[in-house]
Amino acid sequence: MNWEYLRSDEMKAAIEKSGGLCVLPIGCMEKHGPHLPLGTDSMKAKACVEQAAEMEDVVIFPTGLWLGDVMGAHARINPKNPGYIGLNPHTLLTVLEELCDEIARNGFRKILIVNSHGGNKALLSFFLRCQGYNQKDYATIVAQHRPRYTTKVELAYPYFLEHRAEYPMLTDEDMEVLKNYAENGGFGGGHADFSETANIMGYWPELVAEDRYDVESGLSTHRGDYLTELGVDCKNAWGANFPNAFSGKAPHGCSKTIGEAMNLACARNLAHIFKVLKNDEECVRIATGK
Repeated sequence: MNWEYLRSDEMKAAIEKSGGLCVLPIGCMEKHGPHLPLGTDSMKAKACVEQAAEMEDVVIFPTGLWLGDVMGAHARINPKNPGYIGLNPHTLLTVLEELCDEIARNGFRKILIVNSHGGNKALLSFFLRCQGYNQKDYATIVAQHRPRYTTKVELAYPYFLEHRAEYPMLTDEDMEVLKNYAENGGFGGGHADFSETANIMGYWPELVAEDRYDVESGLSTHRGDYLTELGVDCKNAWGANFPNAFSGKAPHGCSKTIGEAMNLACARNLAHIFKVLKNDEECVRIATGK
């Protein structure tokens, strides 16, 4: 149930049907290599939440595609990569709090933020602490859009091999591609890599510019490796290693059917989370300290 499609007099029934759970997908607006759209994170978050909601009905809040933290990226340092939208993190925290308060004012007791952007993890962790500091009467919960076994091909291949019957869209050629990438390594990285390309390919194959896979390198420059080895963190360390906003080898062989399988695995995982939270009131008591 998309919030914006509901009529006002349908909201009460929607809250009851969803078990008081509202889902807020969040990503960001930033460059994803030379071949994926700027809205990749936000688009795949919303699409996956909607796919999961077909399995386990919830109310989905219409989150802005721009809502996400890219201040820690190299958006303002590297002007050759236009298209980023980066609000001040203090503004983001305020917007998130007011959105959650408004959602709760409408009658929802549980708000699940589904995150699809690695750069949001620190912000959302701090946001949960802020929600505790301000003592809300509802539960704020955060989940990642993808389970771990879909984030890297070397993890996805053995998973799909074991559960092949559950993903009939996968062809023998697809499995061979996954096997090749898994055995050779170096194709992950988390940003515009094979797995993330698959997410977009599965929903919108027309938005993946396959002819641009090799336009820019997704391999690390290793410029910031010494900081990691020291055990310290530094602003823009990731951007120094990956100046093209692309981490991983070019995702040649990635197909729509691989993407559909990846997305189905993500959606099933989210649907399970939805089901547990819809039927759970203990999380509200835990979050509110009751």
